[in-house]
Amino acid sequence: MIRLSALVAAVALATVASTAQAQKTGAEVYATCSACHQANGQGLPGAFPPLAGSEWVTGKADIPIAIVLHGLQGQITVKGQKYNGVMASWGTTFNDDQVAAVVTYIRSQWGNKAPAVTKADVARVRAATKARKGAFTEAELKKL
Repeated sequence: MIRLSALVAAVALATVASTAQAQKTGAEVYATCSACHQANGQGLPGAFPPLAGSEWVTGKADIPIAIVLHGLQGQITVKGQKYNGVMASWGTTFNDDQVAAVVTYIRSQWGNKAPAVTKADVARVRAATKARKGAFTEAELKKL
C-alpha cells in the first residue's frame, strides 16, 4: 500500500509540475498576443476583440487552435460586438506545444473555464488544415 500511495503522490506531483510549466509557457507565448488582446484579455474596443468571455475561445477547441495557426480576417462578432480586422497566423512561428499552451492559457484565464488542449489536438488541426493558404473568416470558423 505504501508503494502505491507513493506512486500516486509522485504522479500527482508530476502532473502539477507539468500543468504549472504549461501555464508558464502559455503566459510567455501570450505575451506576443497581449499587444492587441491586452494583458487582461479585454482586447481594444472597436479594434481587437476580447478573449475574456469570448464564445470563440471557450467553445469548440478546434476554433481557437485554427485561428492561432492560420489567423483571422474580416468581420467577426464577439460577445455581441462586431470587429473587423486581421489577426496574423502564428502556425509557422509556434510549435504544437506552444500553440497548445497558449490556447489552454486563454481558455483558462480571465474567468474563462474551458478545457485544456493538447499537443495532439493542435497536431490534428494542423494536419487537417495544412493545405490552407490564408486566414480564416468567421463563416469558415462556424463550419469547423
